[in-house]
Amino acid sequence: MPVGELCLSQAGVNQLGGVFVNGRPLPDCVRRRIVELALMGVRPCDISRQLLVSHGCVSKILTRFYETGSIRPGSIGGSKTKHSVLDYMRYKQLTWYGHVRRMPEERLPKMVLEWCSPGRRRKGRPRNSWLQEIRTGVRYCKLNDMDWMDREQE
Repeated sequence: MPVGELCLSQAGVNQLGGVFVNGRPLPDCVRRRIVELALMGVRPCDISRQLLVSHGCVSKILTRFYETGSIRPGSIGGSKTKHSVLDYMRYKQLTWYGHVRRMPEERLPKMVLEWCSPGRRRKGRPRNSWLQEIRTGVRYCKLNDMDWMDREQE
């Protein structure tokens, strides 16, 4: 099967009658034309109808252009940078901790955070409390204990 036939067999037609190959980026000439029309003040829905490209595709290209100044498509496939589960859990715990610390004193999560259980502990090495894990996370991320207040001032 020749290469041209392979491309046509994988191509589809969108609702506007435009031809596309699923999963492949639009050609640069079409991308440039989308940006040119947008810079001339043409609305994205009109660009979509004029160039026979879906509105979602036009919006995606324009958003990327306004944010980065580039009309180039992103990489196809590949993988995003991987973060360890432990780092993600630490991030979520610190986010929740800051959220609770900014709460008014009468809120239940704030009271629970500062609550100390009465009575004696069991024998043996005590388990780390949630607050001790938070302090470890704060040290690990090299944060100041009062950094939770920074979000309050923004």
